[in-house]
Amino acid sequence: MSFTSKDTKLYREDEKAGHKSLGVKEREKLVKNYLPAPPNRSRSSSRSRKRKHETSHFGIRKFLRSQLYLLLYIFVHAIFSVYIRIRVAYHAVSLRILSILKYHHNTPDYVRRDVSTLKRLPKHVSVILTLEDGGRAGDALEKLVNEVAEVAAWCASAGIPRLSIYERTGVLKRYMPQTHRALAHKLKSWFGKHQAPPLSISTRGASSIHSANREYLSHEQTPLDVILVSEDDGREAMVDLTKVLVSMVQKEKISASDITLDVIDHELSEAVMPEPDLLISFEPYVDLQGYPPWPIRLTEIYCMPDNQGVGYQVFLQGLRKYTEATFKLGK
Repeated sequence: MSFTSKDTKLYREDEKAGHKSLGVKEREKLVKNYLPAPPNRSRSSSRSRKRKHETSHFGIRKFLRSQLYLLLYIFVHAIFSVYIRIRVAYHAVSLRILSILKYHHNTPDYVRRDVSTLKRLPKHVSVILTLEDGGRAGDALEKLVNEVAEVAAWCASAGIPRLSIYERTGVLKRYMPQTHRALAHKLKSWFGKHQAPPLSISTRGASSIHSANREYLSHEQTPLDVILVSEDDGREAMVDLTKVLVSMVQKEKISASDITLDVIDHELSEAVMPEPDLLISFEPYVDLQGYPPWPIRLTEIYCMPDNQGVGYQVFLQGLRKYTEATFKLGK
């Protein structure tokens, strides 16, 4: 409620006079008409009881709400866990059935029969393999070499001329002669001693190892080139190429304008490996594990969900997915 004009005039005259024209009681009487009514004790006590009642209700509601959220979380988690287990069991059973029905029997003819219906095959297949338990197990290296030999036999039987094996630690590079002997022995057990395709194995910074019968290649035999790749081939290859190009520019052997993407692509392909058409990961999800990024710009990458271990059916399914893939390179 605002002051009336009469009261306002009296208050201002008193203020100009230094609050001497009006007494204390007169000023209190003047202001008293505009003060709010004092609170009722019974009303304030009822309000405080109501506030306490609401607070207790709010605590119970908060507790019930939190329990409801917890129940919903457990329910959703249980449903998702059941779904994951059913999916894993379904994929494991279906893969096992396919492995029995379409087993290759270590015979190239069965592999050729499986890939004969495919419209196209990749010229270069790359696979990612993992050293079990980081090599702490006693037979981890032997198992890894056996997996490399199996994949090499599948590629040779399917008529794929180039295979690159990526293993992150690079342990296969330190055992190149042993790996070559294991691969050659596997190919001979598949094709026969005199019908085995010529084999060569190479890696960056080391001399290639070739089979002795490479010069006696027949028209029906497709030579198999195996390239060993590790995590160091991505970063170190880029660093080495950069140093070489910088040195050549400083020595005025080439100009900076001569360094193009085509030149870098060609040099990295020569130093590490050409770009693969298909990259297969035998993990249940795509895990590149530090795979060199430059060679896989246009590579088709495949993995089978819920898969565990290297298997022929995963390899065959990867070839089928490559056949169905569409590559749009642009202009």
